[in-house]
Amino acid sequence: MIYFILFFQQFLASTTHIVAQDVTVAVDPGIVLLFRALTASTLLFLILVVKGKGLSLFRGIEKSDRMKLLVLGILNVPINQFLYLEGMRYTTPANGALLYGMTPAFVFLLALTVHRERLSMWKTFGIVIAFCGVALIMAEHGASLELDHTRGNVLVLIAVIAWSLFTFLGQPLVRKYGALRVTGLNMIIGTLIYLPFALTLFDTQSIPAINTLHWEEILYLGIIASVINYLLWFYALGKLETTKVAIFQNLQPVMTVIMALILGKAFLTTQLLAGGSLAMFGVLLVQFG
Repeated sequence: MIYFILFFQQFLASTTHIVAQDVTVAVDPGIVLLFRALTASTLLFLILVVKGKGLSLFRGIEKSDRMKLLVLGILNVPINQFLYLEGMRYTTPANGALLYGMTPAFVFLLALTVHRERLSMWKTFGIVIAFCGVALIMAEHGASLELDHTRGNVLVLIAVIAWSLFTFLGQPLVRKYGALRVTGLNMIIGTLIYLPFALTLFDTQSIPAINTLHWEEILYLGIIASVINYLLWFYALGKLETTKVAIFQNLQPVMTVIMALILGKAFLTTQLLAGGSLAMFGVLLVQFG
């Protein structure tokens, strides 16, 4: 059952890249995130209240863990989600998914650093291959940061690193307090931190110009991508080891590319295929080498 949940979660994550790329081309990513985060945090708050947590959301949570939830909130909304949406404005759904496919490699490197595990020859080889693949993907249209495509890939890659750290740090808290509470609290905290920046740094006067389709896409990102998707991800983290959950990210590029091709939002190139294949092969070596 848990593997079916992870498969479904990756399907939802795959659709996120397509929706995010479409809406951020037309609407400022900072504004998209404002309403995405408000939608997600409001819904999660209501669910927590209904579940009996009332307004004392932090009741029973140790003080040291409250600081960890603060870190998760910062990693989640102002860093991961903002950089991801800003990056998707310039890159493609296929590239975004392929870069997120690097999550297992980053999680493994974090585990290696924290737990001081031995790095085998095959795992080392896998990491090198995976990052070579990412380099090919990121330089598909040239490697200059003056190019929008490269800039978008770099922003998404930083978002992936934040997501990997978010996953790694979140797992112990999920096992302690449950997926719903950890998801809800870090989302609410992240939204509250992001809110003043969004209201002062971005053009809120453009909000009335957002059309119906884009509002629907923003709601999709808030409800499906930020609530259901996150709950399923954290639920799986509470049942399996972090690296075993992270390996399912390898399904995401395949699903996204297929959907993007069907919708005409992606075009296969030799460099994309080569880079994607190298990245996925390298990640598999990291997991099983």
